Parts: sequence; structure tokens; C-alpha cells
Amino acid sequence: MMEFKGPQGRQWYVTLVAVGGLMLMLLLAGVVGLLLNERVDRITRQAFLYDVELLDDSDDLLAAILEVRHYHRNIAFTGYSEDQAAGLDDAYLTLLGETEELEGLRVPEDSPQPEQIRAMAEKYHDNVRPALDLADTNPEAFEEVSDRELARLEEMRRAAEEIEEEGEERSESALESVERATSTTRLVLLVTIGGLLLVGAMLAYAAVHVVTEMRRSYARQKEAARAAERASRAKTDFVADVSHELRTPLTVLKGNAELGLALEEDCSHGEILEAIVEESENMTSMVEDLLFLTRSDSASLPLEMEPIGVEQFLAGVADRARVFLEQRGVTFRTEIRGDGEVNVDRRRAEQAIMVFVDNAAKFGSPEELVTLSSATERGELRVTVKNRGPTIPEESLPYVFERFYRVDKSRERKRGGTGLGLAIAKTIVQAHGGRVEARSGEREGTRMSLYLPLVAASLSSGGYEKSADGSTG
Repeated sequence: MMEFKGPQGRQWYVTLVAVGGLMLMLLLAGVVGLLLNERVDRITRQAFLYDVELLDDSDDLLAAILEVRHYHRNIAFTGYSEDQAAGLDDAYLTLLGETEELEGLRVPEDSPQPEQIRAMAEKYHDNVRPALDLADTNPEAFEEVSDRELARLEEMRRAAEEIEEEGEERSESALESVERATSTTRLVLLVTIGGLLLVGAMLAYAAVHVVTEMRRSYARQKEAARAAERASRAKTDFVADVSHELRTPLTVLKGNAELGLALEEDCSHGEILEAIVEESENMTSMVEDLLFLTRSDSASLPLEMEPIGVEQFLAGVADRARVFLEQRGVTFRTEIRGDGEVNVDRRRAEQAIMVFVDNAAKFGSPEELVTLSSATERGELRVTVKNRGPTIPEESLPYVFERFYRVDKSRERKRGGTGLGLAIAKTIVQAHGGRVEARSGEREGTRMSLYLPLVAASLSSGGYEKSADGSTG
């Protein structure tokens, strides 16, 4: 699980919370907007497709009834005419049409129903239309029917007005519902916008603080890097100065001890003088190693690079290693294979390989075999030195190339090791664009390998092998 520690961690936590809140608010705003939109749409449709239409249709019905009454009264007061009779028939048909439209709506049950008005209209027409034919011949009979049917029209008018009043109430209620829904939508949207602004402000606040903290952290890291660089430079200068200062007294000490041995070969202090010579040589070697590593730290290692054939290079290394090991009575064998060219500083590259050879001789038994092998593979020259001495613990393998690291400190002191040889080998190889590797196990022994890039790789399996006596095969 992710943990947020320290000021920077808290700023990131605030940022993540703000972003999460912003996304949640956006989602919530979208959902609420959809729901409110559907609600407003439903109420609006109900208002305009039913409630308002009920008012409109009932108003049209009332107008149609009044139109019928208008023609009826004209005939009653001014007498029968074909135009007035035709107008009455047209008004009657319009009245029937309006009742049909009103029948398609849901008129409240407690109000007069359109079917009832339609029945009354039909009854009216059935009674009035035959009476019109008597208007000229029997005015009294027409007046009797006219008075009765005008009362029927009045009853129809009151029924239409009642439906119209219900429509007005429904329409006003529907419009109020639309207004309430609109107000609610407006309020929710304002709250949502306010929430988004708040979350956005939190996000901006967190972003500003994160950027500020990152700038401060960068400044601290930059200052720490400068301090580390100053400390490293001071350390390098100190080691270089000390090494230079030690060179002269060590040379004097060794020279005086060697002079004492030369003047009195049978001197009683001969063993002490020999020990002084040996230790001064070891100290001089360590000083040279320190100077070498100091130079590599302060600047790129000065190398005199030149292309050289793999076989030629390894043949020279093998001869040098053979002489070195024979002087120590160590059995030596080579398994040298590979071809192509490497671009190296020959002296430094040989120095790195000889560090491996010296290490193998130093920590192996004289009767054990030391093997120098090589191969070209995947565009690299691999050179491996193997011995069958004591194995290196697995937990120590990642550190064997570190400066002053000792697997067995007491044993290395007895053998004169400084703990710098493998570090020097690693520095040289890395300066050539290569890498080093250490492996150790009970069956395979200890293997120290370096890899150098080939200039022109020829990865055939051919090559040659050189045995301990110098023959090739």
C-alpha cells in the first residue's frame, strides 16, 4: 500500500485527494444533471402536453358553444335565413370536433366529461334542427324549442367553463412545478459548481505546494550535491597530498634499509632491515594505488588507446602471467580463444588482468591450478582468471571490487593485500567502456572476469590454446 510520509508526501496526498474529489464531483455533477434534466423534461412535457392543452382545448370548446349560441340567438331574434342556418350547422360541427379533442385528454373525474357535453350537443342539434323548418310557419313551436335548447346551451357553457377552470388550475400547478424543478436544478448546479470551484482551489493549492516543495527539494539536493562534490574534492586532494608526502620518506626509508643490508650482509639486524624493505615496498605500492584511484576520481583516467589484435594482446598477457606465477611456484594454464581487435591502453589493460592473476596466486594454494581463459562473444572480449582456492561467500561477491573491501581481513593482512587491487582493475576496465564480474562456488572455484568491447567483432569459435609449457594448439 502506498504510504505518504513527510511534507512532500502530505502534499502528494492532498493532490491525489483533490484530483479524486474533482473527478468524483464531475461524475456527481453529470449524474445529477442528467436526473434533473429528465425530471424537468418530464414535468414540462406533462405541463404542455396535458395540463396546458386541457386549458387550451376547454377554452376552444367554450368558444364553440358560444358560437353555436350566437347563431341560435340570431335566428331567434331576426328570423330564419339560410346563411344563419348554415352558420349554425358549421358551429355545431366545430363543437363536435372540440369535444372529440377534449375526449383525448384525461379530464378529472370530478369535472364534467367531454362525452357528456357531446351527448348534450347531439341532443341539442336533434331538437333544434327540425324546429328551424317551423320558424316561418309555426313561430310559437320554434320559440318553445328555442328557449329550452338555449337553456341546454347554457348548461353546456357552464360545463365547459368548469373544465376550463380545472385546466387553468392544472396549468398553473404544472407551471409552478416547472418553476420549482428549474429552481432546484439551478440550486443543485450552483452547489455543484461551488464544489468544483472548491475542489479546483484545493487542487491548485496542492499543486502550488507540490511544485514549491519540489523546487525546495531540488535546491536541497543541488546543495547536497555541491557539498558532496566539495567533500569529494577535499578528500581527493587530501589523499593526493598525503600520498605525495609519503613517497619521499618511504623512498628514504627503503633506501637506508637496502644500504644497511648492502654494507653488512651478516648484520644481526638483517631480518629487521629486510622487513623494513618489504613493508616499505608494500606501502609504496599502496601509495601508488591510492594516487591512481585519486586521479581516476578527479578526472577521466588518462589512457593511451590503440587498436590491437586480441591474439597478440592476450599472448603478451599470458607470457607475463606465466613468468609471474612461475616465480611463485604456481601451476599455470591458458585457454585463450577469440579474434578481432580491441581498442585499449595496453599497459593499463594488462595491469587489470595481472591484478586478477595476482589475486588468484595470492589466495590459492601453490599446488592449485590457475587458469587464464578468454573468448569473444556478443561483441565483447571476455578474459577470465580462475583458481581453486577458498571460495568467496555469496554475500561478499557484490563488494569484492569495492575499495579496501576484504573478505577475510586477517588472512589478507598476512598475505600483504591492501584491498585496492580489484578496485583498480574495475576502474581501468570501466575507463575502457567495459565491465567486471566475480563468481565463486565449491565446484567451479573463483572466477574473476573482465569484458572489453571489440572494435571489429569476428565471433567465430576459432582461436588458439596455449598450454603451460608454451605450446599452442
